[in-house]
Amino acid sequence: MTRVETSTGIGHRKTIDFDRLLALDHTLPVETDLERRDFTINAMALDLLDERLIDPFGGHADLERCLLRQVSSMAFPEDPLRMLRGVQFASRFGLHVEPETRSAMSAHATSIDTVAPERIAMELQKLFQAPKPSHGFVLMQEPFTTPGRRASQGDAPLETSLFGCSMRRLDAVQQGADVVNRGDLHVLLAAVWLDCQPAEDESTDAQQAPLQWAAGLAQERLEALRATTIGVRPALVAALIAGSDFEIDALAPAGGLRHFAHRLGCDEAFMVIDLRVAERLANHAVQGIDDLLDVRRRLRAEIERGSPLGLKDLAVNGNDMCRADRRTPGTNVSGHGQDSDDLCRRTLISTQPAPATNSEESQGSDPGAKLAARVQCSKPG
Repeated sequence: MTRVETSTGIGHRKTIDFDRLLALDHTLPVETDLERRDFTINAMALDLLDERLIDPFGGHADLERCLLRQVSSMAFPEDPLRMLRGVQFASRFGLHVEPETRSAMSAHATSIDTVAPERIAMELQKLFQAPKPSHGFVLMQEPFTTPGRRASQGDAPLETSLFGCSMRRLDAVQQGADVVNRGDLHVLLAAVWLDCQPAEDESTDAQQAPLQWAAGLAQERLEALRATTIGVRPALVAALIAGSDFEIDALAPAGGLRHFAHRLGCDEAFMVIDLRVAERLANHAVQGIDDLLDVRRRLRAEIERGSPLGLKDLAVNGNDMCRADRRTPGTNVSGHGQDSDDLCRRTLISTQPAPATNSEESQGSDPGAKLAARVQCSKPG
């Protein structure tokens, strides 16, 4: 059924002119419907009676030439989101943006700010499904800046710029055979924001580490985009960025590796390892990735042997701690101002250098009492 659509109101949310639709649906030419579409490749129809292709704007020819062209000069003013949709189309399907269409994107770039955040998030999600998401980000670099991105560019060519480094990392996360979480949206987003830096005129906390600043920016902007509507957890993206600057040498001792997994979480630990692998693959690092693959292999071995990497892996729980101290669960234990959960966390850390201590056999008949005593005795003061 032919229809008339308009993009109106706050956020350019789609609405349908039902009055006009009901009044004119029996006479409205299909060409009138097609002229309101975004791009010529989407402005074709098939006559069901004679199977004739209705193609008033040359969409079939554009499709054969892999060309993305706006239907009319009103395409972007009517709905600015069409610019971002064009970017993800070009990136996902290997299309070239026609020069006039590219110029129109630049002319109307600022109007993207009027689009509802959740609509932008949906188009970005599709962009990240492209074989090379960097294609879309490079397209966006001239017409409008990526929402929230502030990586310093300067006049450096793409190959050597910070932006180029980010784009190579992004594609490596999407394509790298040695990336376990290949194509994971959280890892892809972390790869984009990892190199973000404050603008020269932007005031920042001088004591804040660059990765912490980038992590905070990523979380802030993803929350503003309402990224949860596409299944993204902004706090997880921020944690991956902040946790990606780990020292490989510090993970050589088994206890250091277990603490690393406990601090980040096992799944998150594999994700930050992927970020580092993608970084080296993207920049053809001289040292290769063998040391990172070894860290991943050793972490898997720790998980398989049941090493205590999280509270659920402990041989005791909070109730055991309270029973050992003859207190009600949830109250302070052993007079140190800690509840049972706090003590369990300290117990976990104390067992990580020596996992064999995380067993009832090694602790005797009352593992809770033995573990609690050992942790409390190790506490300063």
